[in-house]
Parts: sequence; C-alpha cells; structure tokens
Amino acid sequence: MKLKQRVGDFRVRELLRRDYLVDDGEHRVYRVTKRKLTSDEAARALAAEAGVEAAEVQLAGLKDRQGLTVQYMSLARGREVHLATAELRVEPAGFATHALTSEDSLGNAFELTVRALRRGDLHRLRINLPVVRAHGVPNYFDDQRFGNLLHGQGWIYKGLCLGDAGEALRRLLGTRNERDDDRHRRFKEGLERNWGDWRECRDDAGRFGAHHSIFEYLHKHEGDFAGAFQHVATRLKVIHLFAWQSHLWNRALVEWLRELLPVEQRVVIEGDEGTLLAYPEAPPAALLAQPTQRLPGEQLADVTEPAQRARFERVLAEEKLAPEQMAVAIPGFHLKGEERELILRPAHLRVRPPEPDALNPGLDAVRVRFELPRGSYATLVVKRLFAESVGEHKEREEARRERNAERDAAGDKGSDAGRGPERRPFERPADGGRGARGPRFGDGPRGPAPRGDRPWEKR
Repeated sequence: MKLKQRVGDFRVRELLRRDYLVDDGEHRVYRVTKRKLTSDEAARALAAEAGVEAAEVQLAGLKDRQGLTVQYMSLARGREVHLATAELRVEPAGFATHALTSEDSLGNAFELTVRALRRGDLHRLRINLPVVRAHGVPNYFDDQRFGNLLHGQGWIYKGLCLGDAGEALRRLLGTRNERDDDRHRRFKEGLERNWGDWRECRDDAGRFGAHHSIFEYLHKHEGDFAGAFQHVATRLKVIHLFAWQSHLWNRALVEWLRELLPVEQRVVIEGDEGTLLAYPEAPPAALLAQPTQRLPGEQLADVTEPAQRARFERVLAEEKLAPEQMAVAIPGFHLKGEERELILRPAHLRVRPPEPDALNPGLDAVRVRFELPRGSYATLVVKRLFAESVGEHKEREEARRERNAERDAAGDKGSDAGRGPERRPFERPADGGRGARGPRFGDGPRGPAPRGDRPWEKR
C-alpha cells in the first residue's frame, strides 16, 4: 500500500462553519490552495503580497506539505491579494467579523488515492469498510503529529523533564536527517563541529538566518540551557510539547485495548510513533461507556479517573519518568490537559471500485473519500481500512503452510518454499523501522514500540 505517491493522491479541503463567512466585516478571508508547501510557507507568501507581517495571518490549522490542500486564512488589514503560481493560489473568499481560529473549522474533507494494492489488500478493504463505517476507529494521533521522530530529534519535552536541557537543545537544533537541504545540512554540520563554542555557533546561526538569539544567550550565560530554551521559537516548542502529550495519549489507549481485547482479536496498525491496536468489529463496551480519554496535563494532576491514571503511570514508568517529573519551568512548555474523543467516526465514507494502478503496473489503486473533525488523521483511517487482526494473519499463514505442504507432498515445485521469510505486517524490522533516523531521546536501542516485546501479543 502506498499513500501520497504523487501530489494529487492526497487532497484536503478545510470545512468552515457556515456562519463564519459574511458579506462585510473587519477581516478579509482568503481561500488558499497549495501544493508541496507548508501552511506557514503559504501564510508568509500571503503576508508578503498583502504587505503585512507573517504573524498577522490567522488560520484554523496546519495542513500537510505532501498533498493538494485547500484552507482558509484571514487578515485584518493589508492589500487585497490575488495570487496564482504553480504551487500556490490565493483568492478572496469573503469577510468575517473576527480573526479565523480553530473554533471556526468543522474539520476537513479528504479524497485520497491508495496505490500499490494487491489482492489481499482489496480483500481486507472489503471486510474492513463496513466495520469502519459502522464503528469508526480508535482516535490515535498519527505520523504527522510526530515529525520529531521523522527528523530524529526524539522527545525534546522528555529530555527537559529528565533535566538534560543541553542534550535536548542539541537534538532540537542539530540533529541531521536525510531530508535536510544543503543549507540546513551545512548549518547542522557547523553546530556539530562547534558545539560548546557559543561564539562560533552564534556566527553559524547568523549566517543561517535563525536561532541567533539562542547562542547569543549561551555566549553570555555559559551552561544555562534552560534559559536558552526561552529563545527558541514558541511554535517550535509547542510542536514538541504536543508531540510528547500525544505520544502518552496513544500509549495509554494501547494499554487499555490490550486489557480489553484477547490477543487473537487485536488489529494492528503500524506508525512512526509505535505499534497501535484497534478492535476488529464493534468497540469494547468499556470504550463506549467512557467516550473520552484525558490528554494529560503536568504531573498527571488532571487525570483523576483511577484506572486511566494507572495506565498513564505505567506508560511513564516505561519512559523512566515519574508523574512528578513531568513539568518544565520554561515558558512555552506548559502542558495543559483536555479531553479527547476515543473513537473517530469518518463521515460520508465512500470507496470507488479498484482500478489498475498506472504508477505501479500489475497492482491496483482505489480512491477513498470521507470527512473528519479537526484534530484527527486521515492516514489513520486508511491504515485501518487495510489492517488485519492477529488472528486473521495467523489463519492466513496456517492456510498458506497447508497449501505448501500439499504441493510439496504432490511434488509441486511451485510452492512458497525457498522464497525466503516473509515479514509479518505487525512485526518491525531489526532496526525498529527507524532506518537512519537514529534513537529517540532517552530510549537507547529500543524500537518505536512501547516495549521491547510485541505489545499486540502481551496478555
């Protein structure tokens, strides 16, 4: 299965509240269509055309770089903007009485092309589609939330909780990865070479055009890494803060589903953040009786339900943290709790019949459409549509072995014997699936799953 193989394979359209746009108001609202650009890059382009600071552009949420996305942005002043390039189109959509916020978004409509599908993938899709329509999927945070892992930085907030602000800062600014362009690569090489010589790091940052104030502070306040973090951009701090909070939420839900589901009924979903579990048909009654799980605040102080708190404490123990350690006295790293729905129910879920995949000869592609509320992940829905339970996998493997045994007994050389081992879809490769991303903060050699064993098989 392949997602986002080309730009048009992933289409997102933001859904605004119907009463947000008005005929006249103090804020002009723009419809922004972008491809291969982040929302921040699009917002900066809009601000430049309008003649205002980028910070004045307001939006309801961030959209993925990889895809064709339509979203809205508002400005209280500036020139009216009409812009059309190969990567970005900006056009006035109307007015509003207040600046755009996340509360004005109902969510997003998605149209995704899923490619490189084999016969088994299509069979699972036929089985899973009615289940997902009727019962939804666990509302996990998916890979887009964890860019810190994609870029090899690890859990920056966890490092601060452990009191290692220096290593956290080095990972945040200097971790190299295969996605770095030449400019970022040279900057990080300079940091690696000069780390500890804050004058040189300051000069490197000046040439790079970012983070200069961080190293200026360290030059004047040797060793005060916590103080240096006050000069890290707020948006960057929030990204890492939310990544850690989302990781805890995912792991606590995995803990709960492990308690509720027998091994053979566990549906396995892989992701950068670790192995996730789902239910095979209807959700367990316990999830329906308690429809939300807390996104935990500092020191788990707001997690008051005893069983839920116990699960979070177990997750923290695996991270070598106690609840009282989970607090950071640095502006921008204050962890606020809130409730999050446990079950995500896609609206208007439709799948078109499979067609030959023009990009992957001999395989098929399908087009999937649905709508999701804000804060949820389309890729998670797609993964669940093509997932299988541990029991289904074992049944399929047993049937394959029986067929091979029958062929071998009949002297048929066309069996699967000798073709080499086939990795199970719920097993990680030896490197934990990280490839060149390197270990995560404080995790040592462990892979991305929450335990060294297989969590989907733990009773």
